[in-house]
Amino acid sequence: MPPPTVRRPAHPTVTLLALSGLLAGLTGCAGDGGGGGGAGDDARREPAVASTPTLLRTQGLTFPLDAYERTDADRDLLSRSQQLLAGRCMARYGFTYSPPPMPATDRGQDGSRRYGVSDPAAAATYGYASPGSARGAARPPQQAALSATGRLVLHGPDDLAPDKLPKSRREAETTKSGIKVNGTAIPVGGCLRESFLKLYAPAPDSVDTLFVFSLVAEAESHAREDSRVRRVFNQWSQCMKESGYSAASPLGAAEKLGFQNQELSSPAAVTAAKTDVACKEKVNLVGVAFAVESAYQRGLIEKNAETLKLAKAQHEERLRLASTLAAARR
Repeated sequence: MPPPTVRRPAHPTVTLLALSGLLAGLTGCAGDGGGGGGAGDDARREPAVASTPTLLRTQGLTFPLDAYERTDADRDLLSRSQQLLAGRCMARYGFTYSPPPMPATDRGQDGSRRYGVSDPAAAATYGYASPGSARGAARPPQQAALSATGRLVLHGPDDLAPDKLPKSRREAETTKSGIKVNGTAIPVGGCLRESFLKLYAPAPDSVDTLFVFSLVAEAESHAREDSRVRRVFNQWSQCMKESGYSAASPLGAAEKLGFQNQELSSPAAVTAAKTDVACKEKVNLVGVAFAVESAYQRGLIEKNAETLKLAKAQHEERLRLASTLAAARR
């Protein structure tokens, strides 16, 4: 089974912010938990849920597709390896590439707001604000300045269309940019593209790096439309209404309740967030949503078993290469 046709990102690195924005866009299309669709249609397409756990906090929940996701340690190792490969490429053209230091990963917040605020202690302390935001956003590290020629070697020409970028290292080896620096043609898409392809797409059958993410987003989107999730969202909304709050969905509840920026941690927001969490606990919103979303993920795993197997094998090979590069650097 060939890997899915998923367009690769135009740039060689995909930031967490970009991924989060894409996920929010995909899940946002599903609506806010209101009506739509008949019960008969739902019954024909909705996966069975064997049991529904009683849950409140979402931090630390394990979903079926997590087995195919990269760990934080994997991401750190791969990022360092890509930087090393980019540096080696730049050196071929006489440039010293000094990538910015990697920012510390705030691992403590992973998954903690998947269905909105759900931790009673965090709600009572921070309201709708993220605990990480209370510490202040770290300034991004600055990269050493490069000349115009250096930037050309690193990124390639600014006007290069994404569909003109090679999709694998093998393709890149037979594609010429026509732009020479110090007598040597630069890679199409620059050294960053070259380093990305060497690590993430060495061959035409390389599974897209966003494939697992796209399945996670698909399962989440389907779950938002599921009658069981819509029902529990409505129950949560009714609970909130009984306390004087009007919000149809726990997703983006802060904005719907009128809290923005500094107001997210105001006394009024803290009170609302505590009510929000209490209503989630009352209707077991997290337990229902987790069970349903997990069911959709299991269905996608079964449907894409061969591609996921290939993706996992390629990821393991990628880690071996990254470990070799790290060892050689010592």
